Amino acid sequence: MALKNVGILKRGDRNRPEDQVLMRALRDFNIPKIVTDDLSIFLGLIGDLFPALDVPRKRDLEFEKHVRLAAQDMKLQPEEGFVLKVWKTLNKTYSNLKKKPYYNDLEPKAVTNNELFGIINPQTREWKDGLFSVLMREQANMGGDGPKWMVMDGDIDPMWIESLNTVMDDNKVLTLASNERIALTPSMRLLFEISNLRTATPATVSRAGILYINPTDLGWNPYVTTWVDARKSENEKVNLTMLFDKYIPPLLEASKTRFKKITLIAEIAHIEMLCTLLEVLLVPPNIQNDSPKDW
Repeated sequence: MALKNVGILKRGDRNRPEDQVLMRALRDFNIPKIVTDDLSIFLGLIGDLFPALDVPRKRDLEFEKHVRLAAQDMKLQPEEGFVLKVWKTLNKTYSNLKKKPYYNDLEPKAVTNNELFGIINPQTREWKDGLFSVLMREQANMGGDGPKWMVMDGDIDPMWIESLNTVMDDNKVLTLASNERIALTPSMRLLFEISNLRTATPATVSRAGILYINPTDLGWNPYVTTWVDARKSENEKVNLTMLFDKYIPPLLEASKTRFKKITLIAEIAHIEMLCTLLEVLLVPPNIQNDSPKDW
């Protein structure tokens, strides 16, 4: 996958020396999949392989601008480490650019393997289509060159992911038990929205590009900022921002160090719960116009 990326970069910038192209490909292709704690180690290795070489990222600044505008349209905060990795933001961007994106979002583990890919009835020898095969055939037969995505929203299971190996490799063809072959068109992509890669096989990982969203890079501030911005009272916005900044960091730190949790809960889940409670409590009957800030 990395070598293919090198070829793409080289063809796009033929005058750049090969060592710079290779360094850029190795760095930019791998950074999105590395956790924050390992990033400095990886950059150190790149520095050892290519000493005194610093090549700028190949970026489409105009497109990134459209992505950030799309995030704002969706009432999201355009954080660098988040907004460029989320497919729904990309879908909104393409919609704004009139490129007519299309996607199907399904949970593969909600159905059996036969219901997902289809089955031949052993008695009648009649073929019955599966959910994935129907949707993929539908996308393959769609006209236009707008981006089309099959989004698999659920953890990877070897029981069904192995059936997609031929789709993910250079063949880009889904072969069904009925011997029908459905080929991916140039505008089609497979997206896997998963929480971890614990059950992914090496064959799957080697065929996929990986984007990892580091929770520590994002934090809880963007969520709170979006929630506060939705409040109507300007005075309330100012006070809420001040109170969140004052009390939330020490409270989160105390929850980590002073309390033992039976069930681990992410920080953002605590913040989301707090905002939901405040949404219910901060209604006009409960708020006095002349109440002090610490009321």
